[in-house]
Amino acid sequence: MSNGADKKVAEDKTSMGNLHSYLHSFTHSNIPILTTLYFVQGLPYGIQARFLPIYLRAKSVSLTNLGFIKLLLLPWLLKIVWAPLLDRYSSKQTWLLISMVGLMLGSLAGAAIDEEHFLSLCVVVFFMNFFASTQDIAVDGMAVAILRADELGKGNTAQVVGYKLGSIVGGGGLVWLSDYVAWHHLFLFLSVTYLSTIVLVCQLSQLQNTYLRNYQSKSNRDCKDIETKTGNKCESNINGYIRTSHTKDLKEMCNEKTEGADYYRTADSTDLEEKRTGREDDWWMLQVLRSPGTGWMIVYCLLYKLGEQGANGMFPLYLVDQGIPKGAVGMWTGVVGQGLSIVGSLLGGWLLTGHSNRTPLDLLHLTFTLRLLPIILQMAVIWEGNTGESLYSYGFAVASMCLLQLVGGVITTATFTTMMHCSQQAPPTIQGSHYTSLATFEVMGKLLFMTVAGSLTDFFGYFNMYVFFAFLSVGVMPLLKYCPINFHKNE
Repeated sequence: MSNGADKKVAEDKTSMGNLHSYLHSFTHSNIPILTTLYFVQGLPYGIQARFLPIYLRAKSVSLTNLGFIKLLLLPWLLKIVWAPLLDRYSSKQTWLLISMVGLMLGSLAGAAIDEEHFLSLCVVVFFMNFFASTQDIAVDGMAVAILRADELGKGNTAQVVGYKLGSIVGGGGLVWLSDYVAWHHLFLFLSVTYLSTIVLVCQLSQLQNTYLRNYQSKSNRDCKDIETKTGNKCESNINGYIRTSHTKDLKEMCNEKTEGADYYRTADSTDLEEKRTGREDDWWMLQVLRSPGTGWMIVYCLLYKLGEQGANGMFPLYLVDQGIPKGAVGMWTGVVGQGLSIVGSLLGGWLLTGHSNRTPLDLLHLTFTLRLLPIILQMAVIWEGNTGESLYSYGFAVASMCLLQLVGGVITTATFTTMMHCSQQAPPTIQGSHYTSLATFEVMGKLLFMTVAGSLTDFFGYFNMYVFFAFLSVGVMPLLKYCPINFHKNE
């Protein structure tokens, strides 16, 4: 008996040791951490884009009111206003914790309110979007700081996949669960998820120190001198950061007027001074607009997704109106469809990384044409108007949703690659601001259009709006012929 008990104790200790080893490797590896953080960041988007429209439409909320819910995404457009504050004050870990505590409290508030109280619900979702956009700034800054050069590709994949998985759970996952779980329990589940992530972030050794952008020279003399002068441990990061236990170390070093001080500066000394003081050039937006290809890129970003976004937003609501259970609609559009969107994004990335001779522009020509097929299929389903009773019509509806998400994923990857090419042709000192500006215009076009799409659909009807969606999808195709972006093909 004694030997058996001792063996069981030993096995338990081994199991605990293996669990501790796994948790240690997880919290000290960059990619799983980033995937987790982007996952929880994607939850509010899934709630807003997938869960609430389907859930509230099933409660007979008008399409007009559902369209106005899109305005609650404004923090994602305005985050550039407070982004410099996150770089200037405190650490990324602090802002990450603040944002996730806010998201946890927002989830608890969502659990406490009555789902029928539309205004209170909008207030909760708005503040969740505010804290989610703040988390986005902190996580992006963290990713740039902690990723090694050989991890950049994996890090970008972690961003796309983690965020979309979060939107799947927050969207289609919650819609499906809503058939079995009460509203309050859904939001309690979200609050527990955020609490668990807060505990994880508190354990991250990668974020215990302060990261400062653009203080690194091409050598490690910076860190050696800082350690010599201050006695504090310092290490450099290949992405342009110095990590030290005291922020003031670098500020004191950079303020010194000593011989050879130029090696603390980047290629542009003005850029360093702006970064050090937390200010940007007053005319940075004019520099962005003057950069090669930017005018065309802005027009493209505002228009390229409108028809697709309208179809993706309205078709699930049409199915709910036809009597299809909201759980089934949420599963197809929010889980299966978003999963195919991830596959499309990965496929687009694979096609643009040396596995074909296509440039992003070539891929956009092809996928814009393919995108018309599912939109036309959905028009036919709406014209037939018997989706709730016809198995064939329901099958075409599901197939069209899945195909549109798959093709849309490829288009998104090709578009963001095109945006990156455009930003790389801007002056080096504004490339980051340039890319952020393009990403803001990309969100702006979809947000403003979907804000009024519900009202237009209430007035004109689903079929007439789908004619308009198809027109928008065809109308953006000639724009590709005038693309001025210089793509560098790998021969």
